[in-house]
Amino acid sequence: MTGDCLLRPDPDTSLAPTAWQQFAESVAHEKSLTPFPAAVLYRRWQQGLAAVAVHQGCIIGHISCMPIFHQTTRSQVERALRGDQPQGASVWPAIEMFELLTGWTHPDWRRRKLSLHLRQHLLSQFRSEFLPRQRFFVSVTVGRGGSPVLARLGWHTLAWDAIPYVSSMIGANDDGRPRPGWHVTNHAPYNGSDIAPLVDTARSWDHHCFLWVSHAALAQQLNDQLQAAVGHDLDRWRRAWRDAALPTLLQAGYLPVLFG
Repeated sequence: MTGDCLLRPDPDTSLAPTAWQQFAESVAHEKSLTPFPAAVLYRRWQQGLAAVAVHQGCIIGHISCMPIFHQTTRSQVERALRGDQPQGASVWPAIEMFELLTGWTHPDWRRRKLSLHLRQHLLSQFRSEFLPRQRFFVSVTVGRGGSPVLARLGWHTLAWDAIPYVSSMIGANDDGRPRPGWHVTNHAPYNGSDIAPLVDTARSWDHHCFLWVSHAALAQQLNDQLQAAVGHDLDRWRRAWRDAALPTLLQAGYLPVLFG
């Protein structure tokens, strides 16, 4: 099949459990994608955190997202860091961070801009004038992955080390301890300059994991605010996030990236 896909919104779409199971199995076979159980993928769709393309009762395209730094996790990590101490004068960031997850298109429907259209549709749901303006999205690609689509959306890559307080919420080095996560091997965190302008030119993607952001300035601002809030103590921030906030995300089916 060739040519761009034309999507027709259908709020009354219902999908059989077998459709979600087949979809989850397809994702699990893609080495560059984080696998999730069918129940988790279905729940995100019910919660309005996913967009799907359906053809003849089968899922042919999917993109989901998840709030990472938001009211709940912000409060949890703030309490963990403050303990019994009074609030003081420092103000915790009001910026929200979401992560785009599990972008998948059926092989027969690829190169028809289906993934781009689904991302545009999902992102538009979170840019309503009634929602907070200080919100940005991140996405992780292993190798090339969905990088061309993200570049067409106007996103940019940031070095993982450039925003360590932000990047540590979604990725960490594997220290050998048993913990939930998506283990990525042979792909080191990319700490070079923005590759968005070069995404369509020949270059090697085989050895890096890329951190894409929808709004680089907001990502940097959140990083700077978190750094100030914890007194420039990155290890303290990472411990508090891992112990106080991450369990909430794991319970909701989230998997952080574990490098190594």
